[in-house]
Amino acid sequence: MDPFNEVKEDAWNTVASLESLLRSSAAVGGPPPPDTILDFNNNYQELQEIYDDLKQAIAISESSPEKYQLSSADIAARKAVLGDLQNNIADIKSQWDSIISRNGSSTPPAGSRKQREVTTMSNRISQDDESSSNPENPFNDQFNQFQQQELIQEQDVQLDSIHETMKNLNMQAQLMGSELEEQGFMLDELDNDLDNVDNKLRRGLNRVNLFIEKNRERGSDWCIGILAVVLFILLILVIAI
Repeated sequence: MDPFNEVKEDAWNTVASLESLLRSSAAVGGPPPPDTILDFNNNYQELQEIYDDLKQAIAISESSPEKYQLSSADIAARKAVLGDLQNNIADIKSQWDSIISRNGSSTPPAGSRKQREVTTMSNRISQDDESSSNPENPFNDQFNQFQQQELIQEQDVQLDSIHETMKNLNMQAQLMGSELEEQGFMLDELDNDLDNVDNKLRRGLNRVNLFIEKNRERGSDWCIGILAVVLFILLILVIAI
């Protein structure tokens, strides 16, 4: 897959999030809330890392354009996108620094690597320990609490998903058990029906055999009687002659 397209959409989504934070902070009219500052710094760091990823992706695409079926115009267009993103980053940082300086906040500037929690598409999971080791950082407790809340929320979502899955499995098992039980009853009824049919067939065959035997004996008697009558008639004829 083209590495450029993997992270380009994330870049503009992050820009949109940062612009939304800028608008909300400007509308407050005072120092931004700590949660807003934390969100902005995390998103800004992520945007910088995405920018680096895009820059690296362009270098990879430019080195092997035939692999990704790119022309020189495509690569030039991607460089233009990267330039627009760089301008957006600079403009966002300028607006944020203006808001912070206007309200006299001592908050670390955007891009500070002291409150990082997010990662980028390239899975850069390195994290500075400075914020956790610095007891004078006013955002340590809030950041740790924010991390714990997110972890608890993720665990709750996962547990809810597991619970729903187990409920579905239990319902399916109950349905399967009911179906198997009904099929067992049907098989028992079929077995009884087959036994009844077998008994009826046996009785019918016995009756047929008895009927054949009786008719066989009666046929013999009739033949003997007819022969006797014929012999008697012949005897009378012989005497009369």
